[in-house]
Amino acid sequence: MWTRRELKEQAKDALKRNYWKAVLVTVLFGALLGGTGGAAAAGVAASSGSGSSDTGSAWASIGGFLHEYFPGLLTTLIILAVVLVILSLAVSILLLNPINVGFSYFRVNALRGTGNVGDLGRGFDAAYKRNVGTLLLQAVYTFLWTCLLIVPGFIKAYEYCMIPYLLADHPEMTRQEAFATSKAMMKGNKWKAFVLDLSFIPWDILSTLTLGIVSVFYVAPYRQLTAAALYEKLKAQNEVPAAEVSAQGE
Repeated sequence: MWTRRELKEQAKDALKRNYWKAVLVTVLFGALLGGTGGAAAAGVAASSGSGSSDTGSAWASIGGFLHEYFPGLLTTLIILAVVLVILSLAVSILLLNPINVGFSYFRVNALRGTGNVGDLGRGFDAAYKRNVGTLLLQAVYTFLWTCLLIVPGFIKAYEYCMIPYLLADHPEMTRQEAFATSKAMMKGNKWKAFVLDLSFIPWDILSTLTLGIVSVFYVAPYRQLTAAALYEKLKAQNEVPAAEVSAQGE
């Protein structure tokens, strides 16, 4: 059994040992997640016409331009949008999924002793194809369950939440084993994990009031290390063999 207090105390201890590295890794991962987003709003100034005939001529010119060029322009914009979506998905699948594994590896190592920024490369160094494919399937399965009904998708999200840690901790584990092991670890723990997440709501409110400053420098690393502490506790309870963690140089 585990308690929220126990996990949070372990997370606080790990954060003290790895504070600046934990903040840096959180910022890096967050920047990668949000790097492809963001848009700038452009203002367009309109000037008044000098006469009705000029105005009519201008509208006629605009109408002719739209009639001649708009279909091609619209097609180009649609193609560009599709290409951008495909590129965004490719970056997420091929780059962010392995980094997510490395991010989980950092958190586990920080909880066990000392994490390193270089841990972010774990997902590329060990079983890259498996990491990419497994996390892609995790996202697809969760999405499909959510499309079916919100609650089943919510439950599946918690059922699969240990998969990134398992992939990071066990390079030899197959995709099927990762799904099965995460499901076994979260059996009887999904509701408690949900309540654990709810316990951070006061911190989230404080983060909002400080425009995210508290989140970057404390709440986000604290929450992430608490999740890693849950993985460590459930791994021990389910007798999942611990992977060999090399010394600082890995």
